[in-house]
Amino acid sequence: MVAVPGVTYCGKQMGQPKLETVDQRLVHAKDGTRWRVREAIAHDVPGAEASSCLIFDAGFVCRRVWRYPAEWSEFDDLALLAIMERPRQHAAQG
Repeated sequence: MVAVPGVTYCGKQMGQPKLETVDQRLVHAKDGTRWRVREAIAHDVPGAEASSCLIFDAGFVCRRVWRYPAEWSEFDDLALLAIMERPRQHAAQG
């Protein structure tokens, strides 16, 4: 079933999904790929695992990370890209 914004779904009012950018920067991988990394607040985003996320966007691929260090914007390019490569942790795993 597709959730329709503004419609009640499973007893919960669904709002319009929205990602509000808080901070962003461009980083470069060793292979030359340019990534735009942005921190976004997730408002009414279906499947959201936290209230915010980091989005890694290279134009041809996009990845979302829900658990990340608060000081991510201070990391050098390679350390920041390493966050994207970490195994995914689900909420129950900590």
